[in-house]
Amino acid sequence: MAFVNEFTPSEHVEKYRLAEIDRRSIVGGTSSRQWTIDRERNIYLRNVARGGGGDPDIRNQTEWTLYWQGDLLVLRLDLLEGRGEHGEPGWSHWRLVWVCGTSGLPAHLKSQRTQILDTLKEALTVYQAAGVYSGVYASYSVTLDIAEGCAL
Repeated sequence: MAFVNEFTPSEHVEKYRLAEIDRRSIVGGTSSRQWTIDRERNIYLRNVARGGGGDPDIRNQTEWTLYWQGDLLVLRLDLLEGRGEHGEPGWSHWRLVWVCGTSGLPAHLKSQRTQILDTLKEALTVYQAAGVYSGVYASYSVTLDIAEGCAL
């Protein structure tokens, strides 16, 4: 099975303690009940906060949770640019600013750094521009940069 965008089933809201995660969100919280999930690998990606206001430096700051096979990682991703129209190829360019605040990956996951980053890019590609609300693109691609100073 691969990643799919879907509304979060109610039984998973409790299982993954999503309401608690929503309350802890650094940027401003969400009650979004959609995610990009790969059940076979026990991995999900979920946008939990977006910067607000008219300032593009803040508006494009986003906070995500990446549930990686039992570990919850909190990520800050900045959307640098994105394009795409219905029926056309779409793309987005992201910068990973931090993982778990400034502490980086937990020690037991550091050896899986490459796999985690590859999976994050894969999930963002399926997420496209807006998860379940994304348009229908002919194709979609993602560029993922790592910010200077991002501890992994």
